[in-house]
Amino acid sequence: MEKIIKFVGKLLNIRIFSVFCIFIFAAKVTYSFITGFPGGVFEDWQIAVNLAQHGVYAQYMDVGPTAYKLPIYPVFISFFVKFFPEYAREATVLAQHLLFFVCPFLLIKIFSLFGKQKAGILAGYMLIFSPAYFYYSNVLEITNVFVPVFLFWIYQYLRIFTANVIHRKDLIVLAVVTGVLFLTQVIVVPLVGILLLTLFILKKIRFSGLVLLIAVGALVYSPWIIRNYVVFDKIILTKTPFWQNIYFSFVPGVNVCPEVMLISNEHERYTFQLKKSISEFEMEKVYQAEVQRVLDGNEEVYIKKALQNAVLLWYVPSRYFHDPLTAVFGRKLYVLLINVLTLWALSGLYRSYRRLFWVSLLLFAGFTAPYMIGHAANMRFKLDFEWVQYALISLFIYERFIKQRIESPRS
Repeated sequence: MEKIIKFVGKLLNIRIFSVFCIFIFAAKVTYSFITGFPGGVFEDWQIAVNLAQHGVYAQYMDVGPTAYKLPIYPVFISFFVKFFPEYAREATVLAQHLLFFVCPFLLIKIFSLFGKQKAGILAGYMLIFSPAYFYYSNVLEITNVFVPVFLFWIYQYLRIFTANVIHRKDLIVLAVVTGVLFLTQVIVVPLVGILLLTLFILKKIRFSGLVLLIAVGALVYSPWIIRNYVVFDKIILTKTPFWQNIYFSFVPGVNVCPEVMLISNEHERYTFQLKKSISEFEMEKVYQAEVQRVLDGNEEVYIKKALQNAVLLWYVPSRYFHDPLTAVFGRKLYVLLINVLTLWALSGLYRSYRRLFWVSLLLFAGFTAPYMIGHAANMRFKLDFEWVQYALISLFIYERFIKQRIESPRS
């Protein structure tokens, strides 16, 4: 056991870790080329193509402009559609591989703010050797931009939180990144809002600093609201789908409990075709009417659906629920192990890292609750925050089993 820990200690070197990162990056690129860039394309891709080719932020040109998706990821893809029209998908995937190459180093920088670089390197190993993250940068979905942006936001936030002297430029950087983060993924807004307010409550920043954060962040975010008002003549703060997410939470394909499958496959196919010809605002009325119809007298089903969704989010989406061995060894057993280790880590960190304990619970609750309201049909929902589990597990393992055995008394 002692030899194993010493060997692990040798691996917790930034140069050695960098070699592993380069190797994994090369392996991901090779995998993409060998498999023909296997990840699928979704709504963001359609919007990006129309933006690059026609200058219109629209999913369906026949329907017209949309606010169906927040703008950062479609705009990100549109760059590659515009400048690499023949290989836009491949170029986007390679860019996503690069973004994920940066992620473990951001994680290490976050740990280093607290003098825990080696624990950060251990978390970095967990990230780069994660089967899900290895594959997922092949998929054209928002997680590939959200995770690095969120990591950078956390790093900048903690720089300010731990600083003795706070410079205005650091607050401006945090505010700009906050605006970008909000334009990337709406689900993180409540958590980030609480954390920003905490800076003021704990007297890390003055009231003027809080005002600066809000003002600059709002300035970065405001073009999206202005654009929506100009185009749709109404205020849309984030994006349009609300009833759609609730609607799809009752279709058979995203559920495992038969009682929750209140909306038929036929009606789902009907709405899938309908949204290609009418606006998302009219579609919201269609979704709302059907949800209210099927829930009339079945309101208790909503509670069962919410509990089911929490399980699916922290396990696997419904389409993998009955998958054969590939899903078992590629995801199911892995995610169960990570969840168990997270609970162990949280219990072990409670006394020494109480603030981290409560912030982690807040983060997990903040990411879980929206999918209990809507649906938990995509693996990316969990991948948005699974790396936080790696960080907690790594910190706990390092503090409990490694630190004293590899650090000299002088250090």
